[in-house]
Amino acid sequence: MGGNERLRVGVVGLRRGLAHLRSLMSLDEVEVVGVCDRLDQYREQAHKVMARAKTPVLHEYEEVLALRPDAMVIATNAKRQVEHACQALEAGCHVFSEIPGAYTFEEVIQLRDCVERSGRLYMLGENRSFNYFLSHWRKWYVEGLFGAISLAEAEYLHYLPQTLFARDGTRLSPSEARGQREVQPIWRADQPPIQYLTHDLGPLLEVLDDRCVSVSCRSGPWWSPEAPLRSDGQIALFETANGSLIRILITLNSPRPQEHRYRLFGTEGGAEWSAYEGYCRRFAKGRDHREGWERIDIGTAPSQAEGKGSHGGTDIRLIKSWVDAILKGRPSPIDVYRMADYTVPGIMAVRSAELGGAPVPIPNLHRGASPSTQFWDHVGLPE
Repeated sequence: MGGNERLRVGVVGLRRGLAHLRSLMSLDEVEVVGVCDRLDQYREQAHKVMARAKTPVLHEYEEVLALRPDAMVIATNAKRQVEHACQALEAGCHVFSEIPGAYTFEEVIQLRDCVERSGRLYMLGENRSFNYFLSHWRKWYVEGLFGAISLAEAEYLHYLPQTLFARDGTRLSPSEARGQREVQPIWRADQPPIQYLTHDLGPLLEVLDDRCVSVSCRSGPWWSPEAPLRSDGQIALFETANGSLIRILITLNSPRPQEHRYRLFGTEGGAEWSAYEGYCRRFAKGRDHREGWERIDIGTAPSQAEGKGSHGGTDIRLIKSWVDAILKGRPSPIDVYRMADYTVPGIMAVRSAELGGAPVPIPNLHRGASPSTQFWDHVGLPE
């Protein structure tokens, strides 16, 4: 596309997709041509968001595809994301897909091949990679302020006991659903926690410009009565192509405030960031360890105003980068091969856990040698 054309976009899945709908409607270069969801409550929310627009709010995905959009936002659950993404690609649409993008290794290969056949642009919607503090970390790392990064860590701590849903889509915990007959498990009820790792692994891979080559993973016990179909948490240790180690811990069953944590351990310094505290700690090359950390007040967004949107302002930057890539004919910030780098390690970590922690190799799904990250060409580094 080129010139002054507007990108005609559809959205499927209006629970998580509602935030993307708001982002799309804020962009002058986008026309939302149709959205859909099978649940009444989510369609009603979309009607409220688009109160002044004439955009149809539909029931079925095929109804939106029939409107011939240029691009589709796939915000359905992970067990259907590849199915819906391939439908859009085969209809000639560019695709933005929610995380993790695929649920099985076979689906990742199916999606990669479908993207290649279609010639359309695919982007994984991993918003945490767009956290503003990460661009500083990337700059400091490239400038040598930490030396070589030997170790890195990230944690996703999010209590999610609502693992059931009623017919109207209301999420319930097992204790809340006691006595109700018509409830079903949500898609995440039996998903191994470590498989939902793109929020944590993806950002570290972009800072380091790396990919994982092997993993050892162990599962915690299954003691939480509110999530009986999944482990209370899992810890995975990844080896990267460049020789670093990355540890990822994920628990969705531990009652505690929600947060993401990231840490870099270099030979001459390091950095830490916690969502709960909201600022960065840095220990740069040349600093005396007795001086302690530097506190640097950078968070998820360049400014307080820009951080007021959903997920600390990352959602709008995420959608805008996808739209810009399509309209300007640029490569995707997180293409289908990089999506595999983000997602396949979690799938292989589950296999390792099933083997009692035995190391499992992580296949490289790039065609030929893995290229350097394209992410920072879109996001840029701070001055």
